[in-house]
Amino acid sequence: MASAWWPCLVLALLSGLAASGFPRSPFRLLGKRSLPEGVVDGIEVYSTKINSKVTSRFAHNVVTTRAVNRADVAKEVSFDVDLPKTAFITNFTLTIDGITYPGTVKEKEVAKKQYEKAVSQGKTAGLVKASGRKLEKFTVSVNVAAGSKVTFELTYEELLKRHKGKYEMYLKVQPKQLVKHFEINVDIFEPQGISTLDAKASFITNDLLGSALTKSFSGKKGHVSFKPSLDQQRSCPNCTDSLLNGDFTITYDVNRESPASVQIVNGYFVHFFAPQGLPVVPKNVVFVIDVSGSMAGRKIQQTRDALLKILDDMKEEDYLNFILFTGDVTTWREHLVQATAENLQEARAFVKTIEERGMTNLNDGLLRGIGMLNEARENHRVPERSTSIVIMLTDGEANTGVTNPEKIQENVRNAIKGKFPLYNLGFGNNLNYNLLDAMALENHGFARRIYEDSDADLQLQAINDLTFTEEVDVKEVEKALQERDYIFGNYIERLWAYLTIEQLLEKRKNAHGEEKEKLTAQALDLSLKYHFVTPLTSMVVTKPEDNEDIADKPGEDAEDTPVTPSGAFLISYLHPQRPYYYVDGDPHFIIQVPEKDDALCFNIDEDPGTVLRLIRDPDTGLTVNGQIIGDKRGSPDSETRKTYFGKLGITNTQMDLQIEVTTEKITLWSGAVPSTFSWLDTVTITQNGLSVTINRKKNMVVSFGDGVTFVVVLHQVWKKHPVHQDFLGFYVMDSHRMSAQTHGLLGQFFHPFDFEVSDIHPGSDPTKPDATMVVKNHRLTVTRGSQKDYRKDASVGTKVACWFVHNNGEGLIDGVHTDYIVPNLF
Repeated sequence: MASAWWPCLVLALLSGLAASGFPRSPFRLLGKRSLPEGVVDGIEVYSTKINSKVTSRFAHNVVTTRAVNRADVAKEVSFDVDLPKTAFITNFTLTIDGITYPGTVKEKEVAKKQYEKAVSQGKTAGLVKASGRKLEKFTVSVNVAAGSKVTFELTYEELLKRHKGKYEMYLKVQPKQLVKHFEINVDIFEPQGISTLDAKASFITNDLLGSALTKSFSGKKGHVSFKPSLDQQRSCPNCTDSLLNGDFTITYDVNRESPASVQIVNGYFVHFFAPQGLPVVPKNVVFVIDVSGSMAGRKIQQTRDALLKILDDMKEEDYLNFILFTGDVTTWREHLVQATAENLQEARAFVKTIEERGMTNLNDGLLRGIGMLNEARENHRVPERSTSIVIMLTDGEANTGVTNPEKIQENVRNAIKGKFPLYNLGFGNNLNYNLLDAMALENHGFARRIYEDSDADLQLQAINDLTFTEEVDVKEVEKALQERDYIFGNYIERLWAYLTIEQLLEKRKNAHGEEKEKLTAQALDLSLKYHFVTPLTSMVVTKPEDNEDIADKPGEDAEDTPVTPSGAFLISYLHPQRPYYYVDGDPHFIIQVPEKDDALCFNIDEDPGTVLRLIRDPDTGLTVNGQIIGDKRGSPDSETRKTYFGKLGITNTQMDLQIEVTTEKITLWSGAVPSTFSWLDTVTITQNGLSVTINRKKNMVVSFGDGVTFVVVLHQVWKKHPVHQDFLGFYVMDSHRMSAQTHGLLGQFFHPFDFEVSDIHPGSDPTKPDATMVVKNHRLTVTRGSQKDYRKDASVGTKVACWFVHNNGEGLIDGVHTDYIVPNLF
């Protein structure tokens, strides 16, 4: 089957902040620009090379960047590369003045302890961390002494996927400055023989491509080279800006006289199967659609767009129907209907009328759709030689009917009985994505998240590729996949290990108990043996043991002191170092972005009494809502009345716990019995992993075992103040302990995201400059300002500089702020 995913490597050489919407640059130079050509803040990047060797679709990629510090003081240089999530890092080395710092792959906890020991000795740290939907960000920084040279070399391996009939390697090239030696070299060897090979770049003319780009293939070998000269890189004849800004794409295919090929080396073998010419098979598709109240707005529109897109790809021999579920279940037609032109026209008209309402009976909706396909097959309502598919679109969790996830999963499994696949499309972040993923995997399908800030029909390309674009005999393909074995001897052996690790990690998702432990041990053993950085391992880079003169990382006042590079790096699949997030004041939301060493902030302007969803984590059962209060009634200027948070509701369904915090008291429900405490108390309550500490008239700290910690700050004003009244501030610590499904006005920022700021210029307030920010594919005007952090001092606080996003955070938050209004505190 075809896949819509393709490898993506983003390469960039940046200084300062870029104004584009692309991910942060892989090579980031910290500091101000310098005037000499090719030198930025004293650092000259004189070489960037990407060397790829592809053998039987398995790519071995080496990214090498070389720089020299031409300043007379030490400089810090960072090297960042975005990698495909399905690629595995196999090596990283850092070479400074001829001394190489090697990387060693170890079990994650072992590597972490070695890393933490190095950090405690003052050594610089680097890590690989999540940075988007399909990428992992590799980041490492090092101090380079005056006159010293540094070489970064990163190696990763991946299996190229076939997309639209060709294998594709996709590189995002964005140096942002001129580089003396810039090269991309790709060598391809395919035992079946290469039938087509092409390479394109979106950022230069055909004339320039002809002189800078070479591509050739003959028999089993192919080669692509891109080597633009320094002058060819210029955006204009006398410019110092780089023209290299866009996509570089290599596509090729292999000879397919036989649908299968087997390669054997040193006892390992891989069986590739890519059938051609198989007859088109009719499809029987049932769409199971969530139309509960939470689908209102952007999500229901995305659902309509997605369905209309899929209907465009259906052929007359196909059959279809729509199942809508809320608290009950309804159908478009009683039985499946053929996709004739007339029926498709009626289907499109029906889709355009779909509206949200009611609860979420996910179990009954799915079972109705599965039952309809089974009934159609049993009663010969569909062609004998056809394939059936269930596609569910939903945004939430079941809250009526059968609501237990394990029971729903069991019911679906027993109903499908392996007869056809289930594909689950989850909209937004407030949903049980783990359930959707697990159900799809065990029923031979897959789950995809549809992000609210993107076009649903584009994100559905994977579904279309699998179920509509390349229609082949599914049974034939499944038979081939079951017969497939994996291979290698050196490269063949590494490919075998790569694919086996991927399979073990995929099976591990749905395993439990001893079976999960067994799969984990097998994947870990292969990861260590073949030196792969996987979710179970990390890579530690340290200075050789015989060289102990490791200097501490310099502080702000040590800029003039030359330093030797620190020697400890942890390369691992980790979240960024622990930031914290809070809402305080008017209410001011503060979002720390540790990768940028900066913060973003926005206000929410709503009427008193409004309740806002701050955090919701369906995996841990944690929810936090806040209710807005206003100034005292009778304010002489009601139109400029300030608002604050006056009540907070904290719920943990796994602990059967509720906490209501007001400016007067704290009430805890554990089960049905409430316990009430005053802000005059100084007390700690602990039970079942929960710890609540009230610090008299100051703050309250709520910790959930090894999980997240919340801090609620009490702000008290003079009781006879004619306008203001007491209010609350809310702070989140250890947010990395919450699941990837967490969302809400604060919770959505617990996941890594990126932004770029440029064009800083005077604003309407001479003390607060404006700038352009690119974030989440939006271009915003933001203002530099500051907000108060009251964690440590509730009376005075400390200033936190931030970029202020106007209009209730529009463009920064997912959707609009009114999407986060909920009916009550719990």
